[in-house]
Amino acid sequence: MNYSNGANGNGHATSNSLTSSFDGEAQVSLQDYLAIFYRSRWIIVAAFFVVTGLTAYITLTTPPTYEASATIIIDEKQGMGQSLFQLGALSQQQTLINNQVEILKSRALAQEVIQRLLASPHKDSLAIIAGLGVETTYYEVLKAWSKSVSIAPIRDTDLIEVKVTAPSPFEAAFLTNNFAEAYAELDRSLSRGEISQVVDFLNTQLQRKAKDLRASEEMLKDFLESEKIASLTDEAQQVVEQSAEFESLYKEALIDLEVAERRRDYLKQQLGRSKETLESEIAKVSSPLVLQLREEMAEIERNIAIFLSQGVGEADPQVQRERGKLNAIKGRLVGEIRKLIVEGLPVDDPLAQAQEMVEEILKAEVETSALQAKADALQRVVRSFAVKLESLPGKNVQLARLERSRKVDENLYMMMREKHEESRITQAGQIGKVRILDRAVPPVNPISPRRRLNLLLGIIIGLGLGVGVALLREHLDNSIRRIEDIERLGLTVLAAIPRLAQDELEETLGAISTHKRNGWTHTEAGRLVTHLRPKSPASEAYRTLRTNLQYTRSAQHLHSLLVTSAGPEEGKSTSISNLAIALGLQGTRTLLLDADLRRPVVHKTFSIDKDRGLTNVLIGKATLPEAIQSSGSRNLDILPSGILPPNPAELLGSSRMANLIKELQGKYDMLVFDSPPLLAVTDAAVLSRHVDGVLLVVKSGQTQHEALVRAIDLLRNVGAKVLGVLLNDVSRENAYGAYHYYYYYGEGSHKKKRKRRDETKTDAFNVK
Repeated sequence: MNYSNGANGNGHATSNSLTSSFDGEAQVSLQDYLAIFYRSRWIIVAAFFVVTGLTAYITLTTPPTYEASATIIIDEKQGMGQSLFQLGALSQQQTLINNQVEILKSRALAQEVIQRLLASPHKDSLAIIAGLGVETTYYEVLKAWSKSVSIAPIRDTDLIEVKVTAPSPFEAAFLTNNFAEAYAELDRSLSRGEISQVVDFLNTQLQRKAKDLRASEEMLKDFLESEKIASLTDEAQQVVEQSAEFESLYKEALIDLEVAERRRDYLKQQLGRSKETLESEIAKVSSPLVLQLREEMAEIERNIAIFLSQGVGEADPQVQRERGKLNAIKGRLVGEIRKLIVEGLPVDDPLAQAQEMVEEILKAEVETSALQAKADALQRVVRSFAVKLESLPGKNVQLARLERSRKVDENLYMMMREKHEESRITQAGQIGKVRILDRAVPPVNPISPRRRLNLLLGIIIGLGLGVGVALLREHLDNSIRRIEDIERLGLTVLAAIPRLAQDELEETLGAISTHKRNGWTHTEAGRLVTHLRPKSPASEAYRTLRTNLQYTRSAQHLHSLLVTSAGPEEGKSTSISNLAIALGLQGTRTLLLDADLRRPVVHKTFSIDKDRGLTNVLIGKATLPEAIQSSGSRNLDILPSGILPPNPAELLGSSRMANLIKELQGKYDMLVFDSPPLLAVTDAAVLSRHVDGVLLVVKSGQTQHEALVRAIDLLRNVGAKVLGVLLNDVSRENAYGAYHYYYYYGEGSHKKKRKRRDETKTDAFNVK
């Protein structure tokens, strides 16, 4: 395989390609996302099962909740009249519906519903009032009721939908119907309250007038018997009848005035104390035009009274014209007062919250003014007839007074009786404006928990959470993981070394125990997988590295190679040891030099003595034949580090080091140098000038992106020839694509040849 993207003819990454790749924004492909999900598969699976399991547990253990609904229609024609401001049908309807919604939400209605429930035969089975007085307070019951009720007006209609939730279908329907019935009853009570005041007043007046009539009849009878007078003269009789008629009209007007005042006072009480200021303002509304209209209304009432005193009936055209003028003035007066109120109130004034009631108060005020004017006009007429009665001779005056009193009491009694009957009929006809259109029925299915929906949401949220955590983890993780991460920097990936599986590691360690004659320790020799298990996937990867290094050669033959890394513990020493073994097994005479003069590891890997090595030769304390030792593997010798010097960088960059390299190149086909990390010390950068090429080791999942870029910059600054990158310790989730065959063939052959395990290990050590 050839990974030469972004490399020059020698396999070196060019400066421009590295810079452009680093500065440019990396394109993330579908394959990248699949790799991310595969790496985080256990996180995604865990999130999925945790969220889904928790959702299922909550869903299955949550008690079901049922909801019943009823539909209420608001018939404004049965109410108290039109709205105050005449803002149009839609606005009037909206205001009316909003007012009714607030009534439905009121505490007074809630208390009425609770009282109905406590009086019902099903109170012991209702969960909402269970434990009242023992475990639950009345306030808590009201609070629970408010949470279980929802009110929603149906748009562009006079309908309101009320819904109540409960733990059982029966209770949900029962509570909803009781709620609707309590609301309708409250509305009927409010509608009948006004007329009830009038009926009670008329009933009291009727009884009083009956007593007055009996008393006046007795007085007239006694007078006639005592004075022996048969009757009045025709002239006196006419005066008495006219006087009695107008006095009856006058007293009737006074009664109507008192009824109107009582009705007005009742309406004001309904507004509540918070609107007392508004009520007084309505009564005092005045302007020059209002005063003028009131005077004109009083004048017309006086004219009508004069016409009636002259014997003209109500059906006379003159009286009808005056009545028409009076009604027109009343309409103008209502409109003018309404206009003044609107102009004097802010937008959010409480008036807007009780338009119907204020409209009735306004009409009552106008009606009161009209009746007052009528009473004043009739009083003048009555006084004029009283003067005529006083002009009658002698006993006729007393008789006329008694006769007039009897007729007045009789007329008033008949009038009161008629009005009382009319009021009772009106009271019986007051059904309110609220009607229950659709009663609630027990629901079939609960509204919560919605098991299918909850489980579906749990699955979606679980997967989404897992995927989100995986993407966040990937975003926060800036390490190099895959070949593509390196190639985006314009570097050549020469090989990817897979991570050893647990069974592979156990077999490798078992092989070491079998061949203790080599003197290798149990721990360090575990790095030599190429020597101990030459047919493993990792060994195949090192052979691939060896082959790709050969393809990176230019016209100049590659005789020396420096292996380094950006940071410590990235598998540099293990990689160089296995690469050296692979080169030797190919037949290349190879010398592995441990140039890490700070923390040498090669001598531990091959279990050799480091006291005589590279530093001893450089300072003249030992010769090459004395320092070079055999590795135990074919065509591979080891030159350990030797004693640790105080100035490693100066020693590696000296001319003696350069001369030593030239001398060794005449004896070996390939020199392989182990060195310290680039970012820790300058040893590797100094030594890189004396070798033909540099191999940079990157550990998957550990080496940071910025560290790799910085290491490449350091090598480029000293003019080193970077042959490529070795990606080490690649996990299965990062080994898809070109390198997935390592696992495919390695695992397959490992399973098929498990019975020949001991023979394979023996052959690996007997290779010479």
